[in-house]
Amino acid sequence: MQKISIVFSKRSSFNLFSSLIMFGLKAPFSHCSVKMVDGDTGQVVYYQASGLAVNCVSETEFLLNETIVYQKDVSTSDQVFKAGKSFAIDQLGKPYYIMAIFGFAAQILLGMIHIKIKNPFKINGSEYVCSQFAAAFIDAADNLSLDVREMQPMELYEAMPSLPDVWS
Repeated sequence: MQKISIVFSKRSSFNLFSSLIMFGLKAPFSHCSVKMVDGDTGQVVYYQASGLAVNCVSETEFLLNETIVYQKDVSTSDQVFKAGKSFAIDQLGKPYYIMAIFGFAAQILLGMIHIKIKNPFKINGSEYVCSQFAAAFIDAADNLSLDVREMQPMELYEAMPSLPDVWS
């Protein structure tokens, strides 16, 4: 069995973008990523959509910038682990989906006056924001049928209790 973690974090130091996300979502986190142990090196790595692209960083680098607020640990079969890792590697370098952030902002602002809309900027697999990448990873690893096209960080967080602790 292997282990995968879905991680929710916030910037370790003040960051306006992170602070606005937490304020808008009324959440203690602003970022989602996927934590895995590399089978060849034994190093802990984080796959994430951040900055301008989907990327992978070492645990040391990740923890220099992020403080983990919550993580869901999942045990997986070798096959599921490999499927998830293959998906993550295939996404490396894909652009960060900036337009989805504008859609999230519209949802948050309209939500403040009790108007609920869907994000008009849905992913199609060519660009990601952090929560959509993590949800797409979960779906690719074990077909858990999350609606990844407009997944917000809070929606992904709220889905964590319903995810099984073992993916096989």
